[in-house]
Amino acid sequence: MLLALDTAGPFCAVALATLEDGQINCHARREVEIGRGHAERLFPLIEECLADASATYSDLTAVATTLGPGSFTGIRIGVAAARGLALALQIPALGVDVLEALCEGIRHSEAGHCAAGLVAAILDAGRGNVFLRMEEISSREEIIASQREVQDEAAAFLAPYAFEGLVLCGAGADGIAGVLAGDGLPAIVADKRPSADIAMVARLALSGHAVNPPVPLYLRPPDAKPQTDKSLRRRLKTP
Repeated sequence: MLLALDTAGPFCAVALATLEDGQINCHARREVEIGRGHAERLFPLIEECLADASATYSDLTAVATTLGPGSFTGIRIGVAAARGLALALQIPALGVDVLEALCEGIRHSEAGHCAAGLVAAILDAGRGNVFLRMEEISSREEIIASQREVQDEAAAFLAPYAFEGLVLCGAGADGIAGVLAGDGLPAIVADKRPSADIAMVARLALSGHAVNPPVPLYLRPPDAKPQTDKSLRRRLKTP
């Protein structure tokens, strides 16, 4: 049984899952929108899921966590928890790209079944930037690797694919769709989730679309910058 974790975004999510005949089976799941405080909520949610599934830590065969992009602190919490559990239980620790999991959600949705073309996952990266990834829906072929771009440049990357059945998802999808619409280009916004569905994180991990060991996928410099000598001297002089 796989333990899946997501602490990269505003949700703290946990699931216990297996993959049976190509179908994901979530034996238990918890998802709480908290913004911050993932460290305090993560292990209580894990314990609740284990209780719901009448399972113990010894029943786990692997643990997977989202790698980002997202909150620096949240990503570190998830990766540290996955590595720690894997070490203690002697099981594999796996990592899943949030944008890839968003694409996977569309692939297994009604929009994905109806569309014949491409899916682009877009999340707000702040300061006019977005996190972007694009895949071919049926083959999983990576068209645009996960990256951080200025919103208008991201829209320019997607514009040539607008007439190929382009489906957008993620909390940044509306902004990109608006830029494309301003240029007379079509785009379907199928989902506006700010975080990946934890079931899709589990699906990717169980189907071999994960990295081992998990390594944070930040895609941007941290918001908190190290202090310079000048700023330190200024603080020391302040009474």
